Amino acid sequence: MPDAPAQTDAAPAPAPRFHGFDALRGGAMLLGIVLHAAITYMHRPMDGLLWPLRQQPASYGFDLLFWWIHGWRIPLFFVMAGFFAAMLARRRGAGGFLKHRVQRILIPVAVATVVILPTMYFIWGWGWQIEGRATWHEVWRVSFDDPHIDSSYQGPAHLWFLNYLVVYAFVYWAVLRLRARGDGATPRDIAPGPVVSGVFSSALRPLVFAVPTCAVLLYDPGFYLAYHHVIPDSADRWAFEVLQLAYQGYFFVVGVYLFRLHRAMTPLTKWTGTYLAGSLLAFGASMVFARRYFAHADHDAAFTTVDRLGLAVSVSLFCWLMIWGMTGLGLTWLAKPRGWVRWLSDSAYWVYLVHLPLVGVGMILLRGWGVSPWVKFVVIVAAAGVATLMSYRYLVRMTWLGRALNGPRTRGGS
Repeated sequence: MPDAPAQTDAAPAPAPRFHGFDALRGGAMLLGIVLHAAITYMHRPMDGLLWPLRQQPASYGFDLLFWWIHGWRIPLFFVMAGFFAAMLARRRGAGGFLKHRVQRILIPVAVATVVILPTMYFIWGWGWQIEGRATWHEVWRVSFDDPHIDSSYQGPAHLWFLNYLVVYAFVYWAVLRLRARGDGATPRDIAPGPVVSGVFSSALRPLVFAVPTCAVLLYDPGFYLAYHHVIPDSADRWAFEVLQLAYQGYFFVVGVYLFRLHRAMTPLTKWTGTYLAGSLLAFGASMVFARRYFAHADHDAAFTTVDRLGLAVSVSLFCWLMIWGMTGLGLTWLAKPRGWVRWLSDSAYWVYLVHLPLVGVGMILLRGWGVSPWVKFVVIVAAAGVATLMSYRYLVRMTWLGRALNGPRTRGGS
């Protein structure tokens, strides 16, 4: 990517469109269908995750698929979200940024919370009833004898990271306002200092950025291995856990600084293949330590200090090697604008919001089908994918709902 002309304080040039990053953000959301469809066929799902079915023919391949996607998908999404947040703030100013985030994230997520989550509750209740874990009477009275269900049925479900994104948007807006000293000025496109720029351009950046991630995972491996988005054992299943919020927010902040370097990102296109190849080694090591973690019911007692350190290092390296490898792909192979990629990127938001009830119904309906779990998995992914994409195409894209999610669209265009 050629360097842009030097920036001036008086007239900042508009930022170019990053088609590759848009595709990465959309692809991270679309992968949610694959991730969630794999869960019911895993040998050992993550701790604390409440699912409608658990007694299914299993394959270790689903464990590998789940943990591979889980290790980098949401971190990459938050990096891209921070990047586009900074781009939006630069173009619209602090006030325009906040208005946009309220319209495009807060309101849709609030509506999904009161529409999608109750739908999921009864679908999940259907699965619990089939497996004998709950009765319909318990579902209707919203009280369960099963301790896992009773302690976990509330919460944001798959919307958790969008709730986090709302928090980050408000915090970022507050920072913008403080920096502008309350005058609402458009944030200037100021590149970071030479030290920060040097870290981003260094070939060793996966190691550097992995240090804070490693520290958090060393403190609590559950940030990777468990559904860790509410306060454990809290009566308020909607409360944010501050450390988890900060942990995920770190990726968002990296994305904000990445945008400040957007006119000098040529170094980020280097070492892409090396990073992706190295991520496979790190992932393999992480699975060795994760298996030791899950081998005992009392994880903390059985997990040695060496195991904890090994898991933290391998997971952190895997995550950041994938992030920078995928960033390189976004700046090279995915950088060219393609209509169908843009269409899928636009659809990803809608698809993610509504896909999980369809995945749940698919798992339940196919429960007694005597075929390989891989066949069931492919059918569920395909059916949920087609249904959500077609609903976006014919019921959402050109309607008020599509405008609420993605802004105005034109037929045959963007």
